[in-house]
Order: sequence, then C-alpha cells, then structure tokens
Amino acid sequence: MLQRLGSYIAHPEGIMYPVATALFYPILVLLATALFYNVFEFGRFTLEMIRRDKTRSMHQIEGAAAAARMSIAANKPNQAVVDLAGLGSNWLTVQFVKMLGSGTDLTRARLLKLLAETEMLATKRLDRTRVWIRLGPIIGLITTLIPISPALVALAKGNLEVLSANLVIAFSTTVIALLVSGMAFVMSMFRERAYTQDVGDIEYALELLEV
Repeated sequence: MLQRLGSYIAHPEGIMYPVATALFYPILVLLATALFYNVFEFGRFTLEMIRRDKTRSMHQIEGAAAAARMSIAANKPNQAVVDLAGLGSNWLTVQFVKMLGSGTDLTRARLLKLLAETEMLATKRLDRTRVWIRLGPIIGLITTLIPISPALVALAKGNLEVLSANLVIAFSTTVIALLVSGMAFVMSMFRERAYTQDVGDIEYALELLEV
C-alpha cells in the first residue's frame, strides 16, 4: 500500500488516467440528462412562444392601467386586479397579476416589490437554460478527451476496432453537447427578449397607476 502511494507521489500522472476514466460514465449520464431536459424544455418554450399575446399594444396597456386606476379610486381593489389582467396573457404578466391576490394591498411599495418578484421569476426560468450554454461545451470537451486516450493507445497497438469505437463515442458526445448548448442559447435569447418586454409593460402600467 505504501509502495503504491509512494509510486503515485513520484509519478502523479499515474493516477490521472484512472480518475479521468472514472469520471467518464457520470459525465455521460449528465450529458444524457441534459439532452432530455433541454428537449423537454424546448417543447415548453415552443408552446410559450406560440401562446404569447400577439395583440399586445400600448393602447391595451394604457387602457388596463386607466381602468385599474379608476377602480382603485372607487375603492374596488378586486376590480382593479381584474382590470390589470387586461395587460395580457403572457406568462410573466399572468404571474404578476396572480401575485396581486385579491388586491387588498395595492400600495406602491408592495406593487414595486411584486414587480421585483416577477423579475426574479423571469431570471429563475432563464437560468434553467442559461447554465447549459456554458456547461454543454464543457461536458462535450470532457466526453471527447477521455475516449481519446484509449483511442491513441489502440492506434499505437494497431487495434483499429478499439480506435474507431472510441472515436465514435468522442465525436458523438461532442455533437450532442453542442446541440444541448445551441438549444439552450436559442431558448434563453428569445425568452430574455420576451420577458424584458413583459417587465417593461408592467412597469409602464404601474407608472400610469400613480398609486
């Protein structure tokens, strides 16, 4: 045992290969999980984009805010919440209206806090795909480099079967990792643009409320 430990200390490269090889299958499972997750999330993203309110306009926002302001002035907070629902049916707008509850507290301080909570919801959903933009290529590089070592050994021994098998694994995992990263990039880009627009609409409506 001590002799083996001494050997590893004298030649640390001897432990690197077993460690790297041991990491291969966990990383491979992570890559497969990332692929299934991003395919599922891409389906949700597609539905979300299809269902976005295409009729959104400044007139609609101003009308909803004006109606809510009149309801608040008439001491009808429940109706004010219903009026603000007229801002649109986009996911983020709907979440903001849900957080208003029954409208018992529509003070400016609380509305601004709910706006911040809404922005946090958007950030959380974006982070679920943003992380794979960076992790995808990292995982792909790892799953590419690990099989290269046995492939080079097989090449030195003239074992073309082992060489080709390892190269197939290396290049296949690279393609899948880049696919994961690409899907995550597209989802994050379009969602960020949509959520920025929704937050801007809510902010504009709250300014018009003048609570």
